[in-house]
Amino acid sequence: MRLKPFLALFLAFVALGPFPAGAALAADACADLADDSPVAQLSGVDAAGDPVLADGRRLRLVGLAPRQDEAEAARFVAALGGWRGQDLALVLLGPPDRWGRLPARLFARAEGQEPRNLAETLIAEGAALALPEARPTRCGGAAPTRTARAAASRRPASAAAGAASPAVASESVLDSHDLAALRAHQGRIVVIGGRVASVGERAQRTYLNFSRRRGEAASIVLSKTLWRALQDAGWTASGLAGKRLRARGVLSGRDGLLLDVTSMAALERVD
Repeated sequence: MRLKPFLALFLAFVALGPFPAGAALAADACADLADDSPVAQLSGVDAAGDPVLADGRRLRLVGLAPRQDEAEAARFVAALGGWRGQDLALVLLGPPDRWGRLPARLFARAEGQEPRNLAETLIAEGAALALPEARPTRCGGAAPTRTARAAASRRPASAAAGAASPAVASESVLDSHDLAALRAHQGRIVVIGGRVASVGERAQRTYLNFSRRRGEAASIVLSKTLWRALQDAGWTASGLAGKRLRARGVLSGRDGLLLDVTSMAALERVD
């Protein structure tokens, strides 16, 4: 099975016009579910392992991490097959991504019971993994289960910025200049490290470049909102020059040299 590179993790926290998927991930999943939400049925998965509705639309279930190998993909497909043909409430959260998938949530409803978020159910069954930044929340009054990184991202900016995230510090770190290794991990969640050569501030994104020459090293991509939060915590473009960073995110871009970082907890300033 061909596993599609998963760019959508970083798009999930970058504004996409009127459909800010990052806000959808952070919000209560059931806030989007309405009594008149349309009903849809799953017919299976496509060649890349993405859910397909009976009407042919392909989905990206928001909150789920990409399947990293064939074993993960097989567990996901097998579990999803148990929901085939059942009526599920469909909540669309944005326009199609570059692969034509619609970011969405699916809910199973039963009389006298709270709706079941399909993504949360798949995670609980071990058929899928949650994104490190946010897990799909449960319906009803129960408090959502969060990952450590999601909890860290809710700390005050002054406390979170610059602090070493245990997950970032403990994982294997790819050299930001090792092009072969970076391209081999395109579409995967990785940690990279290196010294910041320059900072490029744009209208919607900020780039922390590990080289001044394009294509020579990776660059960290930050949303406008995240960059503002970092600035509030004391980070500046001039102050980052020459500093060593570690960052966790998904490698994307045409050459796999863009690391999309979505939370302050995914950044560590080493010196």
